[in-house]
Order: sequence, then structure tokens, then C-alpha cells
Amino acid sequence: MPRNSDALIAELVGELEPVKPLRFGEGVALALLGAALSAGAVVGLFGLRAEWLAGHLDPMQLVSTGLFLGLALAATVTVVVMSRPHVGSDHSGWRWAAAMAGLLPVAGAIVAVVRGASSVSPEVMRHGAECAAGGSLASLLVFTALVLCLRRGAPTSPERAGLVTGVASGAFGIFASSLHCAENDIVHIGIWHSAAVVVMALVGRALVPRLIRW
Repeated sequence: MPRNSDALIAELVGELEPVKPLRFGEGVALALLGAALSAGAVVGLFGLRAEWLAGHLDPMQLVSTGLFLGLALAATVTVVVMSRPHVGSDHSGWRWAAAMAGLLPVAGAIVAVVRGASSVSPEVMRHGAECAAGGSLASLLVFTALVLCLRRGAPTSPERAGLVTGVASGAFGIFASSLHCAENDIVHIGIWHSAAVVVMALVGRALVPRLIRW
């Protein structure tokens, strides 16, 4: 005899506990806390840029750091909005920030081609890879915070949410790393700093959908 549908539904949901929805401000604050702790750890372990301590500010470094910070903030807001889906929500704002930050790797690649072999010397490659790896590691706290936000929400596109999570955390990570990195060269910043964002975007796209499924 077929079971009563009401009884079956009651049995399935009987042990479920409601999850308190995440407030927008809580999600953003959690990500910013992770970013602040990451930045503090970088400065505490490796020190602040020597030129800043001497009172000198390089325009290229300021512009690039500002672009990465803007991308990090825009992508973070998008991830938190994705965790709280509703009709009419807009998830495209981070793309404009990404387009502006995307000028850095384009400029870096052009200058690298003009310079020739000096841009791909073993020492340059080693230093660049270390910087990209450091930025990626510095992104892990924000990455974890945003994954927790998504797990408490219900993103309609886990793959896209994962991609933007990686972008946000990677941009915050390289922002934190830039507080120590002494390089002001557009090739280093455009290629290797941007690489940290790209790597974390790929990691987020691959891992986050698995991490937020119940």
C-alpha cells in the first residue's frame, strides 16, 4: 500500500533544523575581518613596505593596490548577495571592477613583450611565483569566511558563486601581500599579482560548489 504523502513528508523533515539566514552586514563583516587578519599577519610576519615607512609612495603601487582592493570589495558584496537570492538581485557589479583591474595584466604583458628576455629571467620568474603564492596563501581566511557565508545561504549558481569567491579572496590576498611586496614594476604587478587572483578564482570555481552542497 502506498504511504501517505503527508506522513512521508513529515518523516523527511521531522529532524531538520532551520538555519538562521545570514544578514548582509554579517557576511561582509566576516569577510572584512578575514581580510584585516590576513593583512595584519603579513605585516606582522614580514613587515610593512620599506618605502612606506620612509614616507615615499609610488603611484603605480597605489593605483594597483587600489584596483585590487576595489575588486575584492565588489566581489565580496556579490558573493554575500548570491548567498541571499531574491528576485531582481544583481550579481554583475563585480565585473566592472574586474574589467578595471584587468588592465593591469594587459599592461604588464605589453611591457614584458617590449622588454624581451629580461622579463622572463629565472630570478624574475622565481620572485614572481613566490609573490603569487604568498598572495594566494594570504587569501585563505577570506576564502573560508565566504564559503561559510554561502553554506548558510542558498546560492542559485554554486559554480558562479565559487568563481566570484575565488576572485574576492584572491584580490584581498594580493592586497595584503602588497603591503609587504617592494615591487612597483608594472610587469611584476600586472602578471604575478594578478596571477594570485586568477589562481584563486580557479580554485573557487572547482572547490566551492562541493563545499557548499548539503
